[in-house]
Amino acid sequence: MLNINSAPSYKIGMSRLSTHFSDSKTRKHLLIAGDQGKSFTVLKNTLAAFASEFTVDSAGNYNAIISASKKRLPDLIILDYETIGSNAINTAGSLRKSKLTGSVPVIMTTDFSSSGDIQKAIDVGVIDFIRKPVERSELLILIKTVTEHNRLLMENIMQANELKKLSLIVNSSDNSIIIYNVDGKIEWVNNAFEKIYGCTPEDYEKKCSTQPELKKTGKKFSAALTRCRKDKTWATYEHSLIGENGEVKWLHTSITPVCNDSGKIENFIAVETEITGMKLAETRLIKQNNDLIKLTVNLEQANKKLGEQRVEIQNKKKEIEDQKKISDNLLLNLFPYEIAEQLKLKGTAVPKHYRMASVMFTDFVGFSKLTEITPVHELIRELNMYFEKFDEIIKAHFLEKIKTMGDSYMCAGGIPLRNRSNPIDTVLAALEILEFVNRLNRQKKKEGRDIWEIRIGIHTGEVIAGVIGRQKMGYDIWGRTVNTASQMESKGKTEKINISETTYMHIKDYFDCTHRGKISVKHHDQVDMYFVNGLKPEYSTDKNRCQPNGEFKKILAGY
Repeated sequence: MLNINSAPSYKIGMSRLSTHFSDSKTRKHLLIAGDQGKSFTVLKNTLAAFASEFTVDSAGNYNAIISASKKRLPDLIILDYETIGSNAINTAGSLRKSKLTGSVPVIMTTDFSSSGDIQKAIDVGVIDFIRKPVERSELLILIKTVTEHNRLLMENIMQANELKKLSLIVNSSDNSIIIYNVDGKIEWVNNAFEKIYGCTPEDYEKKCSTQPELKKTGKKFSAALTRCRKDKTWATYEHSLIGENGEVKWLHTSITPVCNDSGKIENFIAVETEITGMKLAETRLIKQNNDLIKLTVNLEQANKKLGEQRVEIQNKKKEIEDQKKISDNLLLNLFPYEIAEQLKLKGTAVPKHYRMASVMFTDFVGFSKLTEITPVHELIRELNMYFEKFDEIIKAHFLEKIKTMGDSYMCAGGIPLRNRSNPIDTVLAALEILEFVNRLNRQKKKEGRDIWEIRIGIHTGEVIAGVIGRQKMGYDIWGRTVNTASQMESKGKTEKINISETTYMHIKDYFDCTHRGKISVKHHDQVDMYFVNGLKPEYSTDKNRCQPNGEFKKILAGY
């Protein structure tokens, strides 16, 4: 055993530690070595939420790190491997060998793309790594662990330095202090050794050969001695042991070589500190981090589910909107816009009285004979073609389609939107319909096909218009005017537009008409009727006199 009064001198060159060392309650100063921008920004932003615990500075290379360390020695240096590149290994080695930064722990951020370089970094003294991209909780745990370890290490080294000053008389310390000879055999221990290990040094060496945990500790101890002999500097490691009552204790061991004046190693001093509480705290932090990761995964899954539900809702919304458009279009096809809006808002549309409306009927002459000689599907297809064209023509003249009955087509002007020009609008539409049918018949004659001859009748007067009932609703008009308009069609002639005297009185200034005289109609004695031949020449642009010129359009616009 070593004689305390004749303990060897302890030369370690650590005088700056007493001025730099601070307890765990002070803010730690971190130095980030990278590209002077990107790494610093990312890591600093990551640590922004912990400004009360850390201050952060940056440096671009080894010289800049040394310069920054002279101004303020950091508690931890973080090297960014990718931005410094292969120089990161040399930089880490130089920092460990420097008298100024040799005691400052170095960790490295990397994407682990080169395992060979990782091993080199470990060999030169990088004590830990953190994977990119950096996770805040992982970084915080690592920084706290490393700085706390280094704080303990600095404390141990200062205590070891004090041992030198006090001739290694430290039996009052709670830390276990062991002096080994150059072969690694125990020469002396303080009183705390037996408190921590629960046995004498002799019994401890016997246990090392039988207990698995102590065998692992022996390997770590041998590796630390090898580093101390090679670099003639301190080395650290952590190990666990099982106490007499079965509880697990964790110890942090710092081994420092003691050299004589010629630099030859004479002894090794090991300072061991119990860090069970810190390990438990670290375990709790890791568990909290794992719980946070699980929570994050659950939140991501919940967000994904919400996203899927949002998409499903949007799809349903679009489906409903599409169905609404179909429904609205169907309503507009069945009813005038004003009536369709009333039905959507109220579910009903009250019939209205119109003092002046012009009702037009068209009918294909000899349609029954056509049904006997024309296949049904061809007949329906051609009838549909005529009616689609009629729809297009009356829409252009502000007329409202009422209904079709077989080969008969009924429409009216002046409803549901009232206007004074409806007799003129209706006659213009009739001329255009007649011109379309005649033009098609001329083409059919050339092709040897059966022609479709048409009669058109128009009357102007009072009507009631609206929707009645709730099942199979339809927009319709009623009144004597409707019956008279039907008589105008039935009392007319093919290829002619037959109008009543009432309609004639509204249009006579603009249209060329032929008076037919009084003709008997159903429910009337006699009605004056007129054939419309076309617009007057001064108001038309074509030879058939069905297209109004600019002057007539101006007159019509003034109604």
